[in-house]
Amino acid sequence: METFFIEVALTTSLIHYQIFNFGGELQLMKSLSFIAILPALFCQSVIAQPNQSEAIWQTIDVEKQLTVTDNEGEPITIEPACAFDTIPGTQIDNSFQFYFKQGKKDKLVVYFNGGGACWNDATCVTSLVKGDRPTYNPTVHAANSPIDAGGIFDDKNDDNPFKEWSKVFIPYCSGDLHLGSSDVTYHDIDGSLTGYPDTSIEVKHHGSDNFRAVKEWLKERYTNDDGKMEKLEKLSVIGSSAGGYGAIFNFSHLQELFPKTNASLLADASNSIITQSFINAEFEEGGNWNLEQTLPTFITEDFGSYTNATFNADIFSKLSAIYPESRFAQYTTAFDVVQVQFLKIMTSLDLGVLDPELWALTAADFGLFGYWNEQMNLSLESLEESTDNYQYYIGEGTVHTILTDAFATGPEHHPFYDESSAEGVLFTDWLDSFVNDKKFEADSLNYIN
Repeated sequence: METFFIEVALTTSLIHYQIFNFGGELQLMKSLSFIAILPALFCQSVIAQPNQSEAIWQTIDVEKQLTVTDNEGEPITIEPACAFDTIPGTQIDNSFQFYFKQGKKDKLVVYFNGGGACWNDATCVTSLVKGDRPTYNPTVHAANSPIDAGGIFDDKNDDNPFKEWSKVFIPYCSGDLHLGSSDVTYHDIDGSLTGYPDTSIEVKHHGSDNFRAVKEWLKERYTNDDGKMEKLEKLSVIGSSAGGYGAIFNFSHLQELFPKTNASLLADASNSIITQSFINAEFEEGGNWNLEQTLPTFITEDFGSYTNATFNADIFSKLSAIYPESRFAQYTTAFDVVQVQFLKIMTSLDLGVLDPELWALTAADFGLFGYWNEQMNLSLESLEESTDNYQYYIGEGTVHTILTDAFATGPEHHPFYDESSAEGVLFTDWLDSFVNDKKFEADSLNYIN
């Protein structure tokens, strides 16, 4: 395992991670958009509207209340929304919208965007730097657009396996991994978000409602004149970071929407190396996200029995067995700094450390990186050995996510197209084979120092 330490510099709007190799080479990651400045919450215009050169991206506005059908064909009412509709004294536009780009109609990729997570007072309201947002993105008005995102959305690059596909981009602004359907009152204990200590504030965990609105739109768009769903040649469900979990747990909803299409799922930088207390808080009945009402039955039927040591493998094993003709894959770097950061937040909360400034990674967390790497490798390797339709790609380094340029390490670096650290294989070639080869043959690749 490579030896490094972490220096963390906090600013008013960003966390900067500097990764130093004891061998003498300095690697500086691009500033992570881990915390966005609070004023973005009050922006009333959509900063991600397509410009002239990107006119083919459509912004799909969503009503604040919709009646849709569930998986059993029963009507249900949903309320798509982002996290906050008010901060004390200020009304906020928390409406939800998503993006669509028409390509080949029989090839569709559905992308879930990332942006952190929250599940209690400490994570939903307080922040790592006072005056900034909490540990998730609560608005569609910042860092929630496919415009100039690069990676899989760069349709000018011939190496993009999805270049000619139709694309859906689902923003993330609910703190619940795209899975929740509940309104929860949290407490701003120190006033770091609202400016008023002990203030109550409601967070709308409506990630599932937002996704269901997208799914209903897709159902209408892909229903032909005789009322039947059109058959796709290819369907790929993908997501990065928090969006990777959205892709994992909503995969079955999309696969069932297009039942005659054998779909593929890629989860980018979302490996479920988490604490047992987090699982107990959300992946059991009565959690703040209300997952017993939103997740498929094959997930909820085992609520109360999941363990953090096997959670990732358990979920992918279920998917692999239920959808044997579909394909599943995961990507991560060996020491993903943001995934380790969230593990530290969870561990800190378990120890009663509620001061968010003490959650920041330091040189003393070297062992946490090693633990995260060990657990990640065990999980992915066990899945490859026990399933017939799963594979992984583990790259070198600490960069978080690969599917877009959000965490690129420099202006000329594009992780999606530059990554080849696992046995010299370009990530784009690996992904192209995974998505497009007629016969699936597991091709798991791991960076070895």
